[in-house]
Amino acid sequence: MKSFLAFLAVLALSFSLSAAETSPPKKSPEKPSAKVEAVAKTLVTQQRAQLLTLLNQGDLAALMAIPGIGEVRAKAIQKARPLADVTNVVSVDGIGEGIFAQMVAYAKAGFPQPEKKAPAKKKSAPKKADTPSSK
Repeated sequence: MKSFLAFLAVLALSFSLSAAETSPPKKSPEKPSAKVEAVAKTLVTQQRAQLLTLLNQGDLAALMAIPGIGEVRAKAIQKARPLADVTNVVSVDGIGEGIFAQMVAYAKAGFPQPEKKAPAKKKSAPKKADTPSSK
């Protein structure tokens, strides 16, 4: 009986150890590429801080004002918060070097607000020419 209980204890322990080994390891943040680092270095300290604040605290609309960022990417950025540095945003799904370069250009331009497009004027139907009625 004691050997049976010992067998069960060893079996339970082996299952728990094998389950722990098969769990996926946590993804460590990848180091940004040299190109991303070089683009980020073009920002002055204040621009870098403002961009980081926007990425970490901006609402959906503020994030979507960044060129190249739509609703899906904005939500992905919000999910990845907090970001320790602006370069960490390239680890967010859908954001690569090109989008990051657009973000930096936006910050360097002073975070301009997108112009609201005036509603397109509806084209009126062409007027029919008055034709003399035949009687």
